[in-house]
Parts: sequence; C-alpha cells; structure tokens
Amino acid sequence: MPRIALDWDDEQIRMVAADQSGRQVRLRAAAVVPIGDRDLTTALQDLIKDHSLEKGECLVAVGRDRAELRQMEFPPVPLDELPDMVRFQAIRQFASAGDSAAIDYITTHVDTDGIKAIVAATGPTQLTPIQKTIETAGWTLHRVALRPIAAAALYRMKVARPAPATDIESQPTIALIDLVADEAEIVLLRGGEIAFVRSVRLPAHPASSAPVSHARTNSLAGEIRRSLIACGAVGSPCNVVMWGTEDRHGEEIKLLAERISQQQDAPCETRLIDPLELVGADDSIRTSTGSMVGRLAPLVGLLVADAGNANELIDFLNPRRTIEVKTDKRKVAAMVGIPLALAMTIVWMLWGNLARLDEQIEQQTAVNAELKQKTKSSDKMIDKTELIDQFLDGDVNWLDEFERLAGSMPAADELIVKEVSAISNSRGGGGRIVVTGLVTSPEVIDAFETALRDESHQVTGDKVTQLATDDAYRWQMTETIAVAPATVRQKRYERMQALQQQNAGAKNVDTTDETAADSETATPNASEAT
Repeated sequence: MPRIALDWDDEQIRMVAADQSGRQVRLRAAAVVPIGDRDLTTALQDLIKDHSLEKGECLVAVGRDRAELRQMEFPPVPLDELPDMVRFQAIRQFASAGDSAAIDYITTHVDTDGIKAIVAATGPTQLTPIQKTIETAGWTLHRVALRPIAAAALYRMKVARPAPATDIESQPTIALIDLVADEAEIVLLRGGEIAFVRSVRLPAHPASSAPVSHARTNSLAGEIRRSLIACGAVGSPCNVVMWGTEDRHGEEIKLLAERISQQQDAPCETRLIDPLELVGADDSIRTSTGSMVGRLAPLVGLLVADAGNANELIDFLNPRRTIEVKTDKRKVAAMVGIPLALAMTIVWMLWGNLARLDEQIEQQTAVNAELKQKTKSSDKMIDKTELIDQFLDGDVNWLDEFERLAGSMPAADELIVKEVSAISNSRGGGGRIVVTGLVTSPEVIDAFETALRDESHQVTGDKVTQLATDDAYRWQMTETIAVAPATVRQKRYERMQALQQQNAGAKNVDTTDETAADSETATPNASEAT
C-alpha cells in the first residue's frame, strides 16, 4: 500500500513516498523542494505532478514548535490504565491542553518506583489546518507525528542496540541531532531509551561556500550541555549522532565534537547517518534530495514505524487510549449459568452412581483378597523353585564344556595336555576345569586364555614354569576355567524351552493327522456311494 510522509515549514516541503508490504518499506521517491512564492497547496499539487504520486494515505511530521512537550512522572500503574492518567495530568499542567486537545505520550522508563514519560499536547488550531491541506491535495490523513520522536524512532529501530539493564549508567549519552533550517532538534538517548527532547534556534547557517560558523557550533554545544543538565546526565560522557552527509555536515560535527570534548573527561565520539541508507534507496532518489538528505530522517522514521512499530511514535491523530471494557450481559449470564448447570448435572450424576460405586468397591475388595491369597501361594512356589534352581546350578554339562575346550585349544605342535580335571560346586553352582599341559612358548598360553575367556567363562593362569629341557615343549602351564552358575541356569532353561517347543510341534502334527483321518472316515469315495 502506498504511503506519503510529509513535513514542511515556511521555506520548503520535504517528502518521502514508499510502498509498504507487511513490515517492509521500499522507497519510491523523495524530495526536498522550496516553496518560494507559491502557497502551500499549490506547492503540494506541483509536487504530486512532478513525482507522479498516487492518491493514498499521508503521514505528516510536525515540529516541536507546534506542540507543548514535557517530561512527566506517574505512579506505578498497569500500562493499559496509563492513557487516562496522562490525559488528566496533562490537562491540569499544560497551558494549551483543553478538553479538545490531542494528547499523546511515549514512556521512557518503567520500574517498580513509577513510570517516566514524554507527554505532548496540541490543539485543534494546529491539527485542523494540516487536515484541510492534506484533504485538498487529495490524500487521506493517516498520522500526525512529532518530528524529533519520529527521527529517534528510526535510530532506535535501525541503528541502536539496547544496553543491558545493569549497564545503562556506564553507557554514554547519545545526542541525536536533526538540523532543520536554522533549528536543531535534539533528542538525548540513555541506554537506548529517549531521555529528553528539545528544539532550539541556532544562528543562520552560512552559505555552502563559506566556512562553518563557530557561533553556530558553540550555540549547539551549549544547548546540548543544558539538555544534559536538564535530564540529569551531566556526569556521563556524551557522543553525537547527526543526520546528514559528510559533504554538508562533516566539518560542523567535527567542530561540535571538539567543543563537547572540552567539557567532559572522555573524547566525544561522532557519527553521521544518511537515513536513506537505513532502508535503501536508488540513485534517482538521492539525486532529488541532494545534500539535504539528513532532513528526511523523521519522514523515513515515520514510515518505518508506521509499518509495524507505531508505539515508537507520538501520534496526535491516533493518541493512546484506554481500552474500554464493555459488559456483555448475555456473556455474563452464560458464564454464570453454564457452570452452575454443569455443576448441578455433575452432582446429580455422582449421587445416582453412589450405590453402583459402593457395589463395585465391595466386589473389588473380594477380588483383592483372593489375589492376595494367590500371591502368597505364588511366593512360596517361587521360593521352592529358586532352591531347586540353586541345586541344579551345580549340574554342569561337562560334555558341552569339554567340546568347547577342545575347539579352543591350539594345535598339537604347540600344546600337549597332560591332565584335565572338572569339579562342580554343589553349593554355589557352576564349576571349574583345571587344565595342565606343556606349550612351546608363553604366547601360546596367552592365545589359549583369550580363546577360552568370554562373559560366561573366567580363565585364570595358576602357574607357568619354564622346564630345563631341550624339547620343544619347554613351558609347563596350569589353567583354571571357571563356569558361572548363571550360565548353567541359562543353558538349562534354553534346553527346557526347546523341549517344550518340540513337544508342542509334535502335538500339532498328531492333531492334524487325526483330523485328516476323521475326514476320510466321514466322506465315502465314489464307488462306495454307488
């Protein structure tokens, strides 16, 4: 949707046109044109023709001179209740704030002690001429925002990075300066939040060919100093950010930094920002703005904030308001009646089911008693079974063990077995095999132990002796292979399970044979039927 942002004074009109898609802003045109001898309406109509601007919604930025601005403090209240409190307090304190005044604000600090805010007010005498001018040009007035706050919104959204809450006091104060003709709009930022707003009159800007006026720089430095004192930041270092380009403001910001650095311990750091670079602009837009591109910062900020951060603005056409809560009687009746009906239904259902629940409790109690008796019998059976298992754990299948031992032995030219003994452990289960033999080298012993050792068998070398002989088998060994009780039990269960499966298969075969025989007996062949 096309948007036009406008700002004007007695000498010139500043304009930025953009297309908005969601939160994205794409610049279409920008211009800074002198009014000259024309009236404002004629100048706007010429601007529309020169830049082929479409009819649409228009956003207007107004200077500090068109509104009354104050720093105000409020007690800690919910933020949704703050608009009414701000309006009530502003009507009492502002000279121009009557019942018909437009009052808006932006909070600068919120904590448990209270709320600090910058409050602005303007009357119909300022807003009505703006609305008539925009309607005469064929546009629809969408916002009327305070210019320095719009420029600060652009800096906060696109440039600044919020400082940690515990580190705000140690951060330098940022003096954001927007030079408009012979005025300077100063916004002080502390920890990324707006702390003070001020507009001041400066000596006339020299011609482009003349050197920068020291009187103008000294005046601006003095106003920044007074602003720091007003917001309680005089002890902190101050850095300067100015909207503009190096060609137009480079020398001026350099002299300003030197002047401010003389009044503080740390040197003043400076930065020049071209507002068009923050959103992107092609060469044709830059050609139409020239060296005055810095004056477009409030308009670019107004467009960017309008695309999704309107709470960053002070908007006299759409001031913050307390959301009125309307009571819906039908909704209240439904909220009271439906839960009451549900509660009564639930009570009736519970009362009607009490007898059935009592009966279920009695049945469940009887079942539990029966299960408890069966559990005791099962525990006794388990204990007896465990005693039998412990006894059978000593019944090692020595044929399997000897077969495994034979399959793991090295070749006969490396090992000669002299003696093998097997002993069962009738108490603890399992058993052990003791092997005595002759080998050709200790490496054969290591290989023999490795081949026999696994999770179920523990191999221990009891004795290795080197014999004084010229024979090849010069080493005598004694190895003990322990068979774990759990292994004996596991193999016993596996044999039992295999036997059960074999019996079940044989039973199925017998049943199938009997079924087939019955079928042959019940159905005679064709010759018998004849």
